Amino acid sequence: MARTVIPIYFDYASTLCYVAWRIVGELRAEIDFDPLWKGVPIRMRDGRTRPGNRLGAIEKMKIATVIAETGVAVTPPETWIDSQAALEGAELARAAGRFDAYHDAVFRAVFEERRDISDMAALGEIAAAAGLDREEFVAGVTAGVMRARLEEYRREADNFSALGYPAFVLGDYPLTGIQPKETMRLVLARYLARRAAEPIN
Repeated sequence: MARTVIPIYFDYASTLCYVAWRIVGELRAEIDFDPLWKGVPIRMRDGRTRPGNRLGAIEKMKIATVIAETGVAVTPPETWIDSQAALEGAELARAAGRFDAYHDAVFRAVFEERRDISDMAALGEIAAAAGLDREEFVAGVTAGVMRARLEEYRREADNFSALGYPAFVLGDYPLTGIQPKETMRLVLARYLARRAAEPIN
């Protein structure tokens, strides 16, 4: 039986999405599902998150609460980062069959190595380390080859009312935010059990 695919709308600029990436990485080895990460820049929805703006008190409080609840240690950047190029690059990596390696490397670069993923030289290095051709990658991002794909994801997320980050699409409904690993395990296992019980048309 094919593994169930669960779309997850995310942004590399989001600390909560980093936490989700860590938890999903553990759960996908234990539960029969595949995450389908779809990048939507937060700045498309919230002007306060424009690159360079400082994280506000509410965002910091929310992040601190999630860190305490999940046990995932991470220090959020002081300002919102420009993730547009990295998200477009993720789609180039997907097309080249290197999405997982690239996706993991970008999250590590932002939240563990404190690298500037808006810098094309740095992003090109990350892509090359993930197995992509650096020159083709940089040319593709610079030309905006995958820009329309991000807009497509934004429209999809809007249709699902998946307005927060991360947003897991479980059937017709979004689960916004990230919970501790055991809670996510129960939620996903329950959803997958329902899917398995549905009649095959």
